[in-house]
Amino acid sequence: MLRHSLMLLFILSLSWTGLSQDPDSITIIPMATVGSDTMQPVKKAVMKTRIQRPDNFWRRIAVGGNIGFQFGTVTGFNISPEARIRTVDQLYIGVGFIYQYFRFSDYFWDTIDKEYVSYTSNTFGGRIYLRYYLRSLFDGWAGNFFAHTEYEYLHYVIPFERDPNGRYEDVYDYTRQTYSKGKELIDIHSVFVGGGYTQPISNRVFIDFLIMVNLNDSPHSPYTNPVFRLGVGVGL
Repeated sequence: MLRHSLMLLFILSLSWTGLSQDPDSITIIPMATVGSDTMQPVKKAVMKTRIQRPDNFWRRIAVGGNIGFQFGTVTGFNISPEARIRTVDQLYIGVGFIYQYFRFSDYFWDTIDKEYVSYTSNTFGGRIYLRYYLRSLFDGWAGNFFAHTEYEYLHYVIPFERDPNGRYEDVYDYTRQTYSKGKELIDIHSVFVGGGYTQPISNRVFIDFLIMVNLNDSPHSPYTNPVFRLGVGVGL
């Protein structure tokens, strides 16, 4: 449904798991000393010692979410709070709730009044995903890459229903399906696969870039392949 629209998507995500630096350790830098038997300065030695903080159930949980905006033929926004937990190694399981509001401009053609008709919709749904960071496989920047797979369910209502004798035509359907005023329930099941990169800005702030492909694309899908997500996150 939205695949012919122009998209501009900004996502704000909150999570402590996107940091390349280990949040469960601290760095100690001792003071350098000068020997009493010489007046010559000595070179300062910097020693770094990592002290591991004990792991527990609550340190494995992250909460956050995202906010998205879209502009074009279809204009709207979405909000999706989520929570995830680290299970094995760098594998995370996440769940989230989705609410989306869209305004579809000039989506139907009124064959009687000879004019375009717009409408709005409220969408509800949820998602579950798996994400694996490569930090345990690579050091440095290469460890910031991650693999991502996701299932998403969306449900929304449009104020039109299919009618062979209807006066409104779906301008984005090549079969020119006709509709009448009414109510139709739409269920969308999307399966995404892809990956991304996390770029730390500071010790607790990072930028996420994610690219995915919807394997279950349909005319009613609110996404255009490939699906891009860009986010700014703050570690807890």
